[in-house]
Amino acid sequence: MKSALLLFMLVAVSVALTTVLPARADPDGEHKKTRGTFYTPEKVANARQNVDRYDWAKEMRDSAVQDAEHYLQYGVGRLWSMVTPQSLPRSFAVNLELGSPITGKEFNEKYGYRGWKADPLKDPWKLTDPSSGYKFPTNDFASYYKSGLNEHGIFDPEKADKKYLVNELYPEKGKYWGVDDGRGWVDEKGNRWTFVAYYNHWHVWHGGVVDGAVRAFRDAYLYTGELKYARAGTILLDRIADVYPEMNLEPYQEQDGFLNSHGGTGKGKIRGSIWEATASIHYLSAYDAFFPAMEKADIVPFLREKSQQYQMDNPKNSVSAIRKNIEDGLLRQIFPAVKKAQIRGNFGMHQQTLAMAAVVLDEPRTSQKWIDWIFQPGELRDHPDWHLTGGDVMATLVNQVDRDGFGDEPSTQYNSYWLTQIQGVADILEGYDQYPAADLYRNVKFRKMFDTRYPLVMGNRYTPRIGDSYLTGDPGITGTVEEHVAAFQRYGQPVHAQMAYLLNGNTTAGLHGDIFEENSQQVADDIRQVIEEKGPLNLRATHLAGFGFAALRDSGNPAKGRATVYPFSSLQQREATAEITQHRGPIHLETDESAKRIPEAFDIPDDYYGVTGAIQLEATEEGNRVSFRFQVPRTDRYRVELLPLLSSAYGRYEVQIDGEKVGLYDFYGMDPSGYKKLTQKRLEAGKHRLTLINRGKNPKATGYKLGLRALRLQPAPTADVSPASSHRGLWMYYGRNLVDRHGHKDTLNIGFHAYGLNLSPDLGYPDNFKNRMEWVSNTVSHNTVVVDKEKQQDSLTGIPHHFDQASRVQLIDVEAPFVYPQTEEYRRTTAMIQIDEDRSYAVDFFRIKGGEDHHFSFHAGEGTVATEGLQLVKQPKGTYAGEDVDYGEREPEQPEGWEYAGSGFHYLANVERDRRPDKPFSIDWKVRDTWSVLPEKQNTHLRLTMLNEVDDVALADGIPPRLPGNPERLRYLIAHRKGNDLESQFVSVIEPYREQRMIRSITPIHLTADGKKVNHHRAYALKVTLKNGRIDIIVNSLDPDTVYTVDGRLRFQGFFGVYSEKDGRPVYAYLNDGKQLAPPGKPLLKHPQGHLSGKIVDFTKGLQLDNEVTVQMEGNLKKAESLIGRTLFVQNDDQQNGAYPIKGVKHLRGNQYRLEIGEATLIRKYKDPHNPKKGFIYNIAKNQRWKIPLSAEWWAR
Repeated sequence: MKSALLLFMLVAVSVALTTVLPARADPDGEHKKTRGTFYTPEKVANARQNVDRYDWAKEMRDSAVQDAEHYLQYGVGRLWSMVTPQSLPRSFAVNLELGSPITGKEFNEKYGYRGWKADPLKDPWKLTDPSSGYKFPTNDFASYYKSGLNEHGIFDPEKADKKYLVNELYPEKGKYWGVDDGRGWVDEKGNRWTFVAYYNHWHVWHGGVVDGAVRAFRDAYLYTGELKYARAGTILLDRIADVYPEMNLEPYQEQDGFLNSHGGTGKGKIRGSIWEATASIHYLSAYDAFFPAMEKADIVPFLREKSQQYQMDNPKNSVSAIRKNIEDGLLRQIFPAVKKAQIRGNFGMHQQTLAMAAVVLDEPRTSQKWIDWIFQPGELRDHPDWHLTGGDVMATLVNQVDRDGFGDEPSTQYNSYWLTQIQGVADILEGYDQYPAADLYRNVKFRKMFDTRYPLVMGNRYTPRIGDSYLTGDPGITGTVEEHVAAFQRYGQPVHAQMAYLLNGNTTAGLHGDIFEENSQQVADDIRQVIEEKGPLNLRATHLAGFGFAALRDSGNPAKGRATVYPFSSLQQREATAEITQHRGPIHLETDESAKRIPEAFDIPDDYYGVTGAIQLEATEEGNRVSFRFQVPRTDRYRVELLPLLSSAYGRYEVQIDGEKVGLYDFYGMDPSGYKKLTQKRLEAGKHRLTLINRGKNPKATGYKLGLRALRLQPAPTADVSPASSHRGLWMYYGRNLVDRHGHKDTLNIGFHAYGLNLSPDLGYPDNFKNRMEWVSNTVSHNTVVVDKEKQQDSLTGIPHHFDQASRVQLIDVEAPFVYPQTEEYRRTTAMIQIDEDRSYAVDFFRIKGGEDHHFSFHAGEGTVATEGLQLVKQPKGTYAGEDVDYGEREPEQPEGWEYAGSGFHYLANVERDRRPDKPFSIDWKVRDTWSVLPEKQNTHLRLTMLNEVDDVALADGIPPRLPGNPERLRYLIAHRKGNDLESQFVSVIEPYREQRMIRSITPIHLTADGKKVNHHRAYALKVTLKNGRIDIIVNSLDPDTVYTVDGRLRFQGFFGVYSEKDGRPVYAYLNDGKQLAPPGKPLLKHPQGHLSGKIVDFTKGLQLDNEVTVQMEGNLKKAESLIGRTLFVQNDDQQNGAYPIKGVKHLRGNQYRLEIGEATLIRKYKDPHNPKKGFIYNIAKNQRWKIPLSAEWWAR
């Protein structure tokens, strides 16, 4: 099975129940719609006014008009006849596994399963195999189809003339070779090739002529008001309404060779239920757009003639009759299709389709009923047939969206789609005057979803690839400019303006609001003001306890001459002599049948390609060209760089800027490819044109195409000295680790970013099911600890105990009590300590108590590895699982698939071991810039020094998923300890550096209590000596009541402390959750209490923006405001942790205080998801204990 099944092909279910379609309404009745309700007159007027005022709006109009004119070439008569009925199958692949009947699987490897070419305008019903040049089907299907039209204009296979079912193209291969009657050709080996169904799916409907024309005519009419577009669009829409009620995917199932995106239900209308949700919404919005123009668009004569010719029930002799046909055949079909799961996708997808139907129909009782159903509790059920019982929007927001705004999927990629989909519902309902209470932008949970992007950003270049997410270490920030512009417009938070600015390439050029807004340019001025007053995004530490994520950050001085980056997908095209498409990578192949058991389906993307984020010029000959407009933010001398795609199908291109040739570039080759310098020249502020003209191809190239990712403008002085970003960041993930929700068994995993690179990347998205279950999602492939050679068990949350962000020290401390039942303790404490503005290091304490085997796993990015303190001996064969265990050979006692719970050690190859390692030892990775994100090469390292004793150490290769651009291998460190009822304390210093280290030495130091040496795993101290002369002493203890003597001279009582001296004098001290940190003489830090504690008195019970917790405090609090920025840790039932940030404090009376926690709700879920009136279950309760750790710093004057 294909790894595509990770997204769509789920449990193989054959549903053989009869579908009763809704009866067509009385054709003699009246239509109900009376006005434009989504595209209101005000919105349309705004759009046309913006077109008159702003170049960006003119470009949107020009693009829409260009597309619409392309479809007008077909003529309305041909467009009308291209709408195919239920009797013709649809399938998204010709043969997903085998590729091509000529070149086989090589086709998939080179072109992907969507690589088949077609030209519906010039060569209808024909597919061309680009790997061989063969065309299919080999018969004249166009004539066969036409001969089968019955008296109602509907294709009837029984009526079609069989004389057209003959191989006309390649008769030497046999009379019926390659012949397709609509249900596919079965070759001599019994393989089915669904050429016609594929053509029908991709070139008629989904992204094809019919769907593309509807959208193009809609947009062109909205932006221009020209009636020719409304006329063509209405005629096409009316024909879709003729056939839509009977459309039903159930007769066309996978076992018959027809593949569709339905998530295993077999349900759908034109296409699978998932893609139906994303496609049918455009029919609905198009009706709203065309509605005001129908009286003037001269649609009646054409449609009346068609009605008479094909004996239709609706005479279509008036605009009213045509409107009623569209309302009955399209709008009124949506609600029953959604309830029957024929239109059903991810959360938000079918809800927005139904919301659009309700708003566009605008029939008071009916529209209100549909909108009520969207919010009504419900679920997908399979008895007696698949169906939905409610849209479940409110219950999902309350029960499945956490207090930080994240959905219940660990993957940062999958989680990102939650906002994308539900925002569609919000945008449709916002401003609908018949149901103002349905405005989701007022909902606190929905509002929080906009805050799920920026807290994850590392180095202003990356979103951590947690779970099944993207690629191995690739750059990219989750979220879009448009999302953050919308959030800033509605909520006014500066961070959303900073994110929009960052995602826009660190410029306000080109920023604007929605084209349908009045004064949509104002938001660019508002964002510019935020940047001038507050500067660009510069995050410090972040803690998202609801999601289970913490980031420690040091940013240093922002680099001068910040680069401006333009993804080509966002640049306006000024001309193109060939089609521009979104580039998609190769298909992800999978052969494991158990992949069918994936329990959910997702529309990301709407096929099974890897997504590159690039565009592709479908050039076919020399001279093809494309040009783009880009904005230079300020006059300067720039290094202009291009991030291309390379492919065996790409040609040579001359590159011009403003008509001046700046180079000739050959795009033939293999990815990955980094930024390539085009030129260095002075560019004036304002608009410029980049043009690429094909000048032939490499003799080995198979085509003339062009692939482009991004354009980067680097101020030349910055580019010359090649400074890299000084951002440093360390993150820890301790949230959901559910593999069936696209998570990994990665609790307490950490990652490191520094100097512009992802230095310790997660593996990201898997490439096949076996690999996913046994390696990519397994614990050992992450920077965490494996206990007893087993993957972690399911866990919904870790329990954080400390989080702090002082000026020099930041730390996160989390326990994970549920991942290994045999352990009493599984806890990680990680701190980042600043050396200077450009450098930091981390100290990491990982403690485990219980089990018999502890394997500490850590890896950095792609590159070479050096060691110190190790005598490694190469293992002659096998894997880390053993010399006699081959790569990928799982343990014989372990089941396959979902039930696999083993070590994953059989995926670690090329093993070297030291069975008696020294203490300490170091591993130094020289990290390659795999994704070419830096303007110049730099010597970047990540070094880990381990101080504790271990029984053996190994280095081994872990192989990332074989997806485009991923590194070939990563080198893993495995440090192993064993013993009965084992207690381990893995202590490491993790040091990112460029060129030269700043750390001179790292040594453990003596720790005593009551005069006795401390040997247990609950406390540790070490000394880090820096080359600048500073000496840092770091101490950490899980027994904060014990007074320790550190290095024979320093008294410490607390959880975490840092003491720094230079030239024998103290210069800095930090104490967290402690009472004293004292060198000989006067104590630097001494406090009566290391933390505050008490009981919960009361808290906010409703779902609202401002939330509070009232506490009874034990002890005294001198300054209430000192708690702002600290964290309240409530000792709740641990189903979810009880950590909340303190945003404000108010003294009530005595020792009672009200702690303000902002938008973080205290509601966990509904008591009864089917009956919200029964109230909520809360995450905390009255009389539960709580704790607020305190911290303090001391600086030498």
